[in-house]
Amino acid sequence: QAPAALLVCSLQPAGSLPSARRPRRGMADEVLESVQDLDRLSFYGLAQALGRVQRLLERALRAETAKAPKPEDRAIADRKEEILDAQAQIKRAMGTLLEAPALTKRERPLAEDFLQEQLTKLKSAKDDARAAKGIERLEAMMRQAQDAPEVPESRQVRTIEASIRQLNAEWKEVSPIYDKWQAGRHKFKSNDELQAFRRRYEDCRKARDASAGKLEEALCVRRDEAAEAASRR
Repeated sequence: QAPAALLVCSLQPAGSLPSARRPRRGMADEVLESVQDLDRLSFYGLAQALGRVQRLLERALRAETAKAPKPEDRAIADRKEEILDAQAQIKRAMGTLLEAPALTKRERPLAEDFLQEQLTKLKSAKDDARAAKGIERLEAMMRQAQDAPEVPESRQVRTIEASIRQLNAEWKEVSPIYDKWQAGRHKFKSNDELQAFRRRYEDCRKARDASAGKLEEALCVRRDEAAEAASRR
């Protein structure tokens, strides 16, 4: 399971506070907890984590200049140093993966956008000798990311995507029938046939609703490139 997925358990451990008295987890807690295990995130997962952290940082900066910031925004601002540290760690992890890029079709544009953003920042300080070296290194990484062979998604991602295609095909079949039945323009031969159809409709609907989250979670997990290559032989 991707570390970005936060699990909520309905059972309270012995000695825990009742939910009404337990301190409320803030957005900063959730985001910072979700990026604690960066080694398990794919480049896609790191890009999503960076986006969450940067949105959190934007809220912290706005809270610092606001006359009357919301309590949650003020709490986020109080943890700005932690957020900045998380941002730096994620960027380092992304840079490490781009030293020997193995990018999927989804990840390549994310890598290009990330590198371009870093290049833009360094070019604003182009008179700095260290910045010039950084620009040269980033431009080389950009060429490498653009030229590297595209790698396939993980087997788990491909399986989920195939399931989504099947569900979408089934939805195109059952949804119009359901709408007609709701409008009184379709009749079933028996109650058994009706109940079977309703179960099929609900199963398809629920599976489609859950599929996006499952796909996102699978995309965020780092691939074992060696194992993936072996499975394709």
